[in-house]
Amino acid sequence: MRASLLLLAALSPVCLQAKVLSQDEVRQLLSQHQAQRAQFEQEKQVAGLSQPLRASGDLLLVRGKGLWWHQQAPFELGLSLTDQRMSQRVGQGRAEVIDNPQLLEFSKMLLALFGSDEQALARYFELAFESDEQGWTLTLTPLAPPLDKVFARLGLSGGEQLDRLLIVDKQGDETLIHFSHWQTVNLPLSPEQEAHFAP
Repeated sequence: MRASLLLLAALSPVCLQAKVLSQDEVRQLLSQHQAQRAQFEQEKQVAGLSQPLRASGDLLLVRGKGLWWHQQAPFELGLSLTDQRMSQRVGQGRAEVIDNPQLLEFSKMLLALFGSDEQALARYFELAFESDEQGWTLTLTPLAPPLDKVFARLGLSGGEQLDRLLIVDKQGDETLIHFSHWQTVNLPLSPEQEAHFAP
């Protein structure tokens, strides 16, 4: 009897992880926190290059404010995305606003992507959702310019969190981003965190 209980206890986490999630359940899981941070590792395979280009860093996602993408290697680059603007800072230099309507549209798409805003994503993409015991996948196929001129498809996948983002562009290059160590960020934000989204 004791052996049976021990076996049941050992298998319980597996059973919990094996639950098949619906698209609505995934959306609720990904949007339940107002502010989160995570680490990322990025690998881009470029046609003609034998070795992929690699980058890593961390991000801060705050719903209603935007996304701060902080690349730390191979060099420091900060990218601030809001629904109003897109700016970048290389190293400790000054932040520069990127004044380009197409890039602003791209910024809004990224915010919808990371914010699990399905209604906004449906304006940009045809959505195809799949889920099984191993996890879920959401494939996004661009519907209209300018995104359909740049991307062939995007793929999100994970379990209780977003684990991977695959970007396949029209040139055949692939970028795979792994996310880890998702953590809830307490509100209100610190002055340093607020500064990432300052106009």
